[in-house]
Amino acid sequence: MATIANPALTLTPFTENNQPKVKIEVKYNVTFTQSEIDLQTSGFKFQEVIQVLGVDAPNPVDQVLVSNIVPVQDITIPGVGVAVARMRTAKALRKDLQEDPMAGDADEIRCSIQIIPVAASAFTNTVSLAG
Repeated sequence: MATIANPALTLTPFTENNQPKVKIEVKYNVTFTQSEIDLQTSGFKFQEVIQVLGVDAPNPVDQVLVSNIVPVQDITIPGVGVAVARMRTAKALRKDLQEDPMAGDADEIRCSIQIIPVAASAFTNTVSLAG
């Protein structure tokens, strides 16, 4: 199973077009095993999924604040035991990261990083829908 090491999150507030926004930067290293290289050779893909979560102490589960802000991305395995350095960035509206109910209350944010094997994928035919 892939090993994720040194996960780090940086949030940088900025303004763009007079709107408060936040730059989200996620860095980590991932190392794969021989079994995963064998799976890749057999046609498996490994995809990185990152979710931005709000952390509130009374809630037992973190709340997903923004979906798909960091697009899913394939990771190619270069070799056994070789750490792949990953850095992903995205921009979000500050209001979308508001996870506490009261304005001015600090928002605690973290990200979930998952490496998911994908065995098969296919597309259906394309159908036009009149507009």
